Amino acid sequence: MKLYELMYIITPDHEENEADALIENVKGIIEDGGNLVNVDVWGKRRLAYPIRKRTEGYYVVCVFESESSFIAQLNQMLRVNEAILRHMIVLYDDDIEKLKTSQEEAASESPDSDATEDIIASGEDTSESGEVIDNAEENTAESV
Repeated sequence: MKLYELMYIITPDHEENEADALIENVKGIIEDGGNLVNVDVWGKRRLAYPIRKRTEGYYVVCVFESESSFIAQLNQMLRVNEAILRHMIVLYDDDIEKLKTSQEEAASESPDSDATEDIIASGEDTSESGEVIDNAEENTAESV
């Protein structure tokens, strides 16, 4: 079994709950043929170029483990789904231990996410030393 990475873009015509349902559907397809390792939903982003007269899409990245024979089936299932603008399946070449470690860190930092959201909402940034840096003047100068 090999590790693969799937990136796909869902049309922006759907509401967010419909996009979540499609993501769950793709997860189910992957779990039928392999083991799902990680799902990273990037959300709605601007496309690099228009695809089917659309300029935005919901980006999703999945890392999974499966046999190489399953990739052709998955590719066909994604190709026939009209809600998916583009998809790409590649061999996962990054370190799997690094991915698992980052998942564990994200899970352990989850209770502290409120503090992080407060900093982000206030437009402040922290340096490695822990001091708070105010970027308000810098952001205003760049936007003018």
